[in-house]
Amino acid sequence: MKRGIVGSIVMILFANMVLGQTVSGVVLDSTTQSPMAYVHIGVLGKNLGVISRDDGTFQIDLSEADSQDKLTFSSVGYHTQHVPQSSWKSAPLKVYLSPRIFTLREIVVEDSRLSDPVKLGRYQPTRTTSGQSGLQKFGWGGEWGLRIFSDGQTYRVTDINFHTRFNTMDSVLFRISIYSVEDNLPDSSLLQQELFVKSYKRDKWITKDISSQQLIIDQDVIVTFEVVQLWRSSSGNNALFFTHGKGYDRGGTYTRASSLAPWTTKGIPITLYITAEGY
Repeated sequence: MKRGIVGSIVMILFANMVLGQTVSGVVLDSTTQSPMAYVHIGVLGKNLGVISRDDGTFQIDLSEADSQDKLTFSSVGYHTQHVPQSSWKSAPLKVYLSPRIFTLREIVVEDSRLSDPVKLGRYQPTRTTSGQSGLQKFGWGGEWGLRIFSDGQTYRVTDINFHTRFNTMDSVLFRISIYSVEDNLPDSSLLQQELFVKSYKRDKWITKDISSQQLIIDQDVIVTFEVVQLWRSSSGNNALFFTHGKGYDRGGTYTRASSLAPWTTKGIPITLYITAEGY
Protein backbone atom coordinates (compact mmCIF):
# COMPACT_ATOMS: atom_id res chain seq x y z
CA MET A 1 0.00 0.00 0.00
CA LYS A 2 1.36 3.42 -0.91
CA ARG A 3 2.49 5.83 1.81
CA GLY A 4 0.02 8.52 0.67
CA ILE A 5 -2.92 6.14 0.96
CA VAL A 6 -1.76 4.99 4.41
CA GLY A 7 -1.41 8.59 5.52
CA SER A 8 -4.92 9.40 4.30
CA ILE A 9 -6.37 6.42 6.17
CA VAL A 10 -4.57 7.46 9.37
CA MET A 11 -5.92 11.02 9.05
CA ILE A 12 -9.45 9.74 8.49
CA LEU A 13 -9.21 7.45 11.51
CA PHE A 14 -7.88 10.33 13.65
CA ALA A 15 -10.67 12.63 12.48
CA ASN A 16 -13.27 10.00 13.32
CA MET A 17 -11.76 9.57 16.80
CA VAL A 18 -11.94 13.33 17.44
CA LEU A 19 -15.38 13.88 15.94
CA GLY A 20 -16.88 10.72 17.38
CA GLN A 21 -15.88 11.31 20.95
CA THR A 22 -17.93 12.80 23.76
CA VAL A 23 -16.05 15.87 24.95
CA SER A 24 -16.17 16.70 28.66
CA GLY A 25 -14.69 19.39 30.84
CA VAL A 26 -15.40 22.30 33.15
CA VAL A 27 -16.07 26.03 32.66
CA LEU A 28 -14.40 28.46 35.06
CA ASP A 29 -14.45 32.20 35.72
CA SER A 30 -10.98 33.43 34.71
CA THR A 31 -10.87 35.96 37.56
CA THR A 32 -12.21 33.96 40.51
CA GLN A 33 -11.42 30.44 39.20
CA SER A 34 -14.96 29.52 40.32
CA PRO A 35 -17.03 26.98 38.35
CA MET A 36 -19.67 28.56 36.10
CA ALA A 37 -23.13 27.01 36.02
CA TYR A 38 -25.51 26.91 33.03
CA VAL A 39 -23.10 28.24 30.39
CA HIS A 40 -24.34 27.76 26.82
CA ILE A 41 -22.03 25.31 25.03
CA GLY A 42 -22.32 24.15 21.43
CA VAL A 43 -21.46 24.57 17.78
CA LEU A 44 -22.90 27.77 16.30
CA GLY A 45 -25.83 27.12 14.00
CA LYS A 46 -26.10 23.40 14.77
CA ASN A 47 -28.34 21.46 17.12
CA LEU A 48 -25.46 20.04 19.19
CA GLY A 49 -25.71 22.19 22.30
CA VAL A 50 -25.76 21.59 26.05
CA ILE A 51 -25.33 23.74 29.15
CA SER A 52 -22.82 23.32 31.95
CA ARG A 53 -24.12 21.71 35.13
CA ASP A 54 -24.40 23.51 38.45
CA ASP A 55 -20.78 22.60 39.24
CA GLY A 56 -19.48 23.97 35.93
CA THR A 57 -18.88 20.56 34.35
CA PHE A 58 -20.23 19.57 30.94
CA GLN A 59 -20.37 16.68 28.49
CA ILE A 60 -21.22 17.06 24.81
CA ASP A 61 -21.51 14.60 21.92
CA LEU A 62 -19.70 16.05 18.90
CA SER A 63 -20.13 13.09 16.56
CA GLU A 64 -22.21 15.29 14.24
CA ALA A 65 -19.63 18.11 14.11
CA ASP A 66 -17.63 18.92 10.98
CA SER A 67 -13.86 19.19 10.84
CA GLN A 68 -13.90 23.01 10.75
CA ASP A 69 -16.36 23.47 13.62
CA LYS A 70 -15.44 25.22 16.84
CA LEU A 71 -16.94 24.64 20.27
CA THR A 72 -18.44 27.90 21.55
CA PHE A 73 -18.95 28.87 25.21
CA SER A 74 -21.33 31.76 25.89
CA SER A 75 -22.67 33.37 29.06
CA VAL A 76 -24.24 36.77 29.77
CA GLY A 77 -21.67 39.10 31.29
CA TYR A 78 -18.68 37.26 29.83
CA HIS A 79 -16.67 37.26 26.63
CA THR A 80 -17.60 34.40 24.32
CA GLN A 81 -14.92 31.73 23.94
CA HIS A 82 -14.38 29.63 20.80
CA VAL A 83 -12.37 26.43 21.26
CA PRO A 84 -10.84 24.95 18.05
CA GLN A 85 -11.14 21.29 17.27
CA SER A 86 -7.44 20.73 17.91
CA SER A 87 -8.15 21.23 21.62
CA TRP A 88 -11.09 18.83 21.84
CA LYS A 89 -8.78 15.83 22.22
CA SER A 90 -7.31 17.40 25.39
CA ALA A 91 -10.03 15.93 27.57
CA PRO A 92 -11.17 16.96 30.03
CA LEU A 93 -11.22 20.55 28.79
CA LYS A 94 -10.75 23.51 31.10
CA VAL A 95 -12.36 26.59 29.63
CA TYR A 96 -11.94 30.02 31.23
CA LEU A 97 -14.43 32.84 30.52
CA SER A 98 -13.43 36.46 31.13
CA PRO A 99 -15.94 38.98 32.56
CA ARG A 100 -17.02 41.77 30.22
CA ILE A 101 -17.01 45.49 30.99
CA PHE A 102 -20.23 47.00 29.71
CA THR A 103 -20.74 50.42 28.17
CA LEU A 104 -24.34 51.42 28.77
CA ARG A 105 -26.34 52.60 25.78
CA GLU A 106 -27.72 56.07 26.44
CA ILE A 107 -31.47 56.51 26.12
CA VAL A 108 -32.86 60.05 26.22
CA VAL A 109 -36.22 60.22 27.99
CA GLU A 110 -38.05 63.45 27.18
CA ASP A 111 -40.83 62.92 29.70
CA SER A 112 -39.83 61.36 33.00
CA ARG A 113 -43.41 60.69 34.07
CA LEU A 114 -44.32 57.01 34.00
CA SER A 115 -47.66 55.75 32.73
CA ASP A 116 -49.72 53.10 34.46
CA PRO A 117 -48.32 49.59 33.96
CA VAL A 118 -49.28 47.85 30.71
CA LYS A 119 -48.98 44.25 29.57
CA LEU A 120 -47.05 43.71 26.34
CA GLY A 121 -47.20 40.29 24.72
CA ARG A 122 -49.60 37.37 24.94
CA TYR A 123 -51.22 37.05 28.37
CA GLN A 124 -54.29 34.84 27.85
CA PRO A 125 -53.62 31.17 28.80
CA THR A 126 -55.30 28.45 26.73
CA ARG A 127 -55.46 24.66 26.66
CA THR A 128 -52.91 24.39 23.82
CA THR A 129 -49.60 23.15 25.20
CA SER A 130 -46.16 21.84 24.34
CA GLY A 131 -43.78 20.03 26.66
CA GLN A 132 -42.82 16.59 27.89
CA SER A 133 -42.56 14.27 30.88
CA GLY A 134 -39.66 12.24 32.23
CA LEU A 135 -37.24 15.14 31.89
CA GLN A 136 -33.54 14.91 32.69
CA LYS A 137 -31.94 16.87 35.52
CA PHE A 138 -30.34 19.57 33.36
CA GLY A 139 -31.57 21.38 30.28
CA TRP A 140 -29.93 21.54 26.86
CA GLY A 141 -30.17 25.26 26.20
CA GLY A 142 -33.51 25.07 24.39
CA GLU A 143 -35.46 28.36 24.50
CA TRP A 144 -39.03 29.52 23.81
CA GLY A 145 -40.01 33.14 23.45
CA LEU A 146 -42.08 35.91 21.97
CA ARG A 147 -41.42 39.20 20.22
CA ILE A 148 -42.49 42.20 22.25
CA PHE A 149 -43.30 45.28 20.17
CA SER A 150 -42.41 48.72 21.49
CA ASP A 151 -44.30 50.56 18.70
CA GLY A 152 -41.99 53.55 19.03
CA GLN A 153 -42.52 53.94 22.78
CA THR A 154 -39.95 53.86 25.58
CA TYR A 155 -40.67 51.53 28.49
CA ARG A 156 -39.24 50.52 31.84
CA VAL A 157 -39.72 46.78 32.30
CA THR A 158 -40.93 45.75 35.75
CA ASP A 159 -41.52 42.01 35.37
CA ILE A 160 -41.56 39.08 32.94
CA ASN A 161 -44.26 36.41 32.98
CA PHE A 162 -44.93 33.07 31.26
CA HIS A 163 -47.45 30.28 31.81
CA THR A 164 -47.30 26.51 32.42
CA ARG A 165 -50.35 24.31 31.99
CA PHE A 166 -48.91 21.23 33.72
CA ASN A 167 -45.99 21.30 36.15
CA THR A 168 -45.64 18.18 38.27
CA MET A 169 -41.92 18.59 38.94
CA ASP A 170 -40.89 19.30 42.51
CA SER A 171 -39.24 22.51 41.26
CA VAL A 172 -37.78 23.98 38.07
CA LEU A 173 -35.11 26.62 37.58
CA PHE A 174 -35.63 28.80 34.50
CA ARG A 175 -33.34 31.30 32.81
CA ILE A 176 -34.90 34.36 31.16
CA SER A 177 -33.18 36.14 28.26
CA ILE A 178 -33.94 39.39 26.45
CA TYR A 179 -32.58 39.86 22.93
CA SER A 180 -32.45 42.63 20.41
CA VAL A 181 -34.00 41.84 17.01
CA GLU A 182 -32.04 41.48 13.77
CA ASP A 183 -33.60 40.17 10.55
CA ASN A 184 -36.68 39.23 12.59
CA LEU A 185 -34.67 36.85 14.80
CA PRO A 186 -33.08 37.11 18.27
CA ASP A 187 -29.66 38.77 18.08
CA SER A 188 -27.63 40.14 21.01
CA SER A 189 -28.53 39.85 24.68
CA LEU A 190 -29.63 43.14 26.26
CA LEU A 191 -28.83 41.89 29.75
CA GLN A 192 -25.71 42.51 31.81
CA GLN A 193 -26.32 39.60 34.17
CA GLU A 194 -28.24 36.34 34.10
CA LEU A 195 -31.91 36.30 35.08
CA PHE A 196 -33.16 33.18 36.88
CA VAL A 197 -36.54 32.31 38.38
CA LYS A 198 -37.62 29.16 40.20
CA SER A 199 -41.07 27.60 40.07
CA TYR A 200 -42.66 24.82 42.09
CA LYS A 201 -45.13 22.00 41.57
CA ARG A 202 -48.49 23.12 40.18
CA ASP A 203 -47.37 26.71 39.68
CA LYS A 204 -49.13 28.24 36.67
CA TRP A 205 -47.86 31.78 36.15
CA ILE A 206 -44.09 32.16 36.55
CA THR A 207 -43.09 35.76 37.29
CA LYS A 208 -39.66 37.38 37.48
CA ASP A 209 -39.57 40.83 39.07
CA ILE A 210 -36.80 42.92 37.45
CA SER A 211 -37.93 46.38 38.57
CA SER A 212 -34.67 46.90 40.49
CA GLN A 213 -32.62 46.54 37.30
CA GLN A 214 -34.07 49.65 35.68
CA LEU A 215 -34.20 47.98 32.26
CA ILE A 216 -35.27 50.55 29.67
CA ILE A 217 -36.28 49.47 26.16
CA ASP A 218 -37.06 51.67 23.19
CA GLN A 219 -37.03 48.95 20.53
CA ASP A 220 -38.67 45.62 19.81
CA VAL A 221 -37.20 42.79 21.88
CA ILE A 222 -37.56 39.02 21.97
CA VAL A 223 -38.01 37.60 25.46
CA THR A 224 -37.33 33.90 26.02
CA PHE A 225 -37.27 31.38 28.85
CA GLU A 226 -35.23 28.20 29.18
CA VAL A 227 -35.17 25.22 31.55
CA VAL A 228 -31.73 24.95 33.16
CA GLN A 229 -32.26 22.54 36.08
CA LEU A 230 -35.05 20.34 37.39
CA TRP A 231 -35.70 18.65 40.72
CA ARG A 232 -37.86 15.58 40.21
CA SER A 233 -40.87 14.71 42.32
CA SER A 234 -40.91 11.35 44.09
CA SER A 235 -44.40 10.75 42.72
CA GLY A 236 -46.15 11.53 39.47
CA ASN A 237 -44.91 11.69 35.89
CA ASN A 238 -42.67 14.77 36.30
CA ALA A 239 -44.28 16.64 33.43
CA LEU A 240 -43.69 20.19 32.28
CA PHE A 241 -45.96 21.70 29.62
CA PHE A 242 -46.10 25.34 28.48
CA THR A 243 -49.16 27.18 27.20
CA HIS A 244 -49.53 28.32 23.58
CA GLY A 245 -52.55 29.66 21.75
CA LYS A 246 -54.04 32.00 19.22
CA GLY A 247 -55.01 35.59 19.89
CA TYR A 248 -51.64 37.25 19.29
CA ASP A 249 -51.51 38.33 15.67
CA ARG A 250 -48.01 39.80 15.78
CA GLY A 251 -45.96 36.62 15.40
CA GLY A 252 -45.43 33.10 16.62
CA THR A 253 -43.09 31.39 19.06
CA TYR A 254 -39.33 31.87 18.67
CA THR A 255 -37.51 28.71 19.61
CA ARG A 256 -34.25 26.83 19.36
CA ALA A 257 -33.65 23.22 20.29
CA SER A 258 -30.37 23.55 22.19
CA SER A 259 -27.56 25.97 23.02
CA LEU A 260 -26.46 28.01 19.98
CA ALA A 261 -28.76 26.06 17.63
CA PRO A 262 -30.50 27.97 14.81
CA TRP A 263 -33.57 30.01 15.71
CA THR A 264 -36.90 29.09 14.15
CA THR A 265 -40.44 30.43 14.47
CA LYS A 266 -43.64 28.48 14.95
CA GLY A 267 -47.09 29.69 14.06
CA ILE A 268 -48.80 29.42 17.46
CA PRO A 269 -47.43 31.97 19.96
CA ILE A 270 -46.39 31.00 23.45
CA THR A 271 -48.04 32.63 26.47
CA LEU A 272 -45.53 35.24 27.64
CA TYR A 273 -45.70 38.93 28.43
CA ILE A 274 -43.85 41.72 30.14
CA THR A 275 -45.27 44.36 32.44
CA ALA A 276 -43.87 47.78 31.65
CA GLU A 277 -44.33 51.45 32.45
CA GLY A 278 -44.24 53.85 29.51
CA TYR A 279 -42.55 57.26 29.47
